[in-house]
Amino acid sequence: MDPLTRSLKNGLVSDLLGRNALKRESREWVESVLSDPTSFIVPVRGQESLFYKKPQPRAAMFSAPEVREKIIPDILIYLGNHQGKNYFAASVYDTLGAQQWEDLGEHLSFESLWGTGALIDQFEASLLAYARGMCYWHQRTRFCGSCGNPTHTKRAGHMRICTNQECKEIYFPRTDPAVIVLVYDGEYCLLGNKAGWPENQYSTIAGFVEPGETIEQAVVREVREESGVEVNSLEYHSSQPWPFPGSVMVGFHAGAGSREVTLHDGELKDARWFSRGEIISAQGGTGWLRLPSRISIARRLVEDWAEQHR
Repeated sequence: MDPLTRSLKNGLVSDLLGRNALKRESREWVESVLSDPTSFIVPVRGQESLFYKKPQPRAAMFSAPEVREKIIPDILIYLGNHQGKNYFAASVYDTLGAQQWEDLGEHLSFESLWGTGALIDQFEASLLAYARGMCYWHQRTRFCGSCGNPTHTKRAGHMRICTNQECKEIYFPRTDPAVIVLVYDGEYCLLGNKAGWPENQYSTIAGFVEPGETIEQAVVREVREESGVEVNSLEYHSSQPWPFPGSVMVGFHAGAGSREVTLHDGELKDARWFSRGEIISAQGGTGWLRLPSRISIARRLVEDWAEQHR
């Protein structure tokens, strides 16, 4: 299976959204889309998304013309087009603003995408992840990093510019690259347990790419720093947007060049080797080990390794 196909199976990923990068620069076009009843607005408060909780969890989306008559969002961000429908994210800053959205229907509440994302439709989850990442960037860029003056939005929420006429610093949405890796040696794979996690919860090794290094070098460094294990081979698996708060996870399978585990940087409370049989038992809900959430690429890395070596 090629990496593009693999990535579409990751949580928070779905078919490509048509982002209309050129059209969204036109204010007239954006306004015309907002007046279309087939356009929808997706509210985000801080790091939470709005969900209908009953009869089963689903993302809350509202017809754009309808909502604009009742609520003026703090910021509207054009997300893109999917199957003939356009989507916008509405950034909500405070509790009062959030209450206005929750009052639009029964069983509505702002919840973490981390917990609810695995329970809803995959396209909805990917849309909420995109919206969450964009809203987080806006919240972090309300003021200019050069002169401290307020910034304002342009290009349908895909650019901010400093209001100080002597500065006019321009800011674009950013995402921080991080690596995540399943290290294996024959019939065994390496997983770690972090402080604060349940004693039986283990996951793959991950960390941010540092300035001046390649993604591959970051994999080798993170594995060495966290576990003391050396990596002697790498295979790219797939990637996943990870808006917790604003990263893209680049996933690998890595062959181990050593087996001895030494916890160096305090990132992990424990790290150990698990057999393929233990992983398969955990997949089936039996055994002691608890695997990562199904929403995360970490789970895909573990399960795909177990399947490849079955």
